[in-house]
Amino acid sequence: MKINRSKITGVLHQKESQQLYSLRRYYPKLELTDFVDQFWLVDWSLPANKTHTQRNIPDPNFHLVISHDSVKVLGPVTKVYNYTMSGKNRIIGVKFSLGALQPFLSLPFVEYVDKEIDAAEVFGKNLTEALSRLLSINNDALICEVLEKKLSPLKTSACDSQQYVQKLVSLIKDDPSVSKVSQLSERAGRSPRLIQRYFKKHIGLSAKWLIRKYRLHRVLERLDAGEVSILDVVMELEYTDQSHLIRDFKEIIGATPNGYVENRHKHD
Repeated sequence: MKINRSKITGVLHQKESQQLYSLRRYYPKLELTDFVDQFWLVDWSLPANKTHTQRNIPDPNFHLVISHDSVKVLGPVTKVYNYTMSGKNRIIGVKFSLGALQPFLSLPFVEYVDKEIDAAEVFGKNLTEALSRLLSINNDALICEVLEKKLSPLKTSACDSQQYVQKLVSLIKDDPSVSKVSQLSERAGRSPRLIQRYFKKHIGLSAKWLIRKYRLHRVLERLDAGEVSILDVVMELEYTDQSHLIRDFKEIIGATPNGYVENRHKHD
């Protein structure tokens, strides 16, 4: 079992919030990587009468989320995803590889954006019930081993266009210089129209939206570090102007950059 030590992105007020829970991430065995990107486990133990609402902007992958009250499949999200923690509890999650659930879903991916569905509708009642029992296991390695065993029979091979989209999303995520679909098209050597068609098919979100999303991830990092002003971020991330940044930020985060910073200080 290999621990995923890569940088965590898309978590709002990460420095302050990570003190309230324990997050561990693990890569699946090599032969499952076409189907599963990673397993993630979160445990928390909060004092009585205290709650914590964790706010994230997840990657555009589908997720399986196993909690005490449900087993759900989450589609790609376009807004901040909120989860409220209280008492002592845990969540077990599976982040699927981009496009991996296509054979299991009856509708185009775009129909699952910002939606939650009962996992039994995707994987069947028997498997879903078996997965829910993982919450009683207090051993990460064993949990991941069972997940691998249960999910391996479902694995399908990624087609060429699916693998291509995965590479393009990694490029968007890792290269701050990609700020437009036209730039992505130049790097990829494919037309913007073809790229958009691939993204719609295998993700359900546009390449343009994902570029905006990952630019906002970088904005969050800089603001959380407390090292830059809003104007600095505008210039560094090559937004056309401050109002453009504020509009993007508020649409996805639900607050202005200044409002976000003020809320961070409340956590200090």
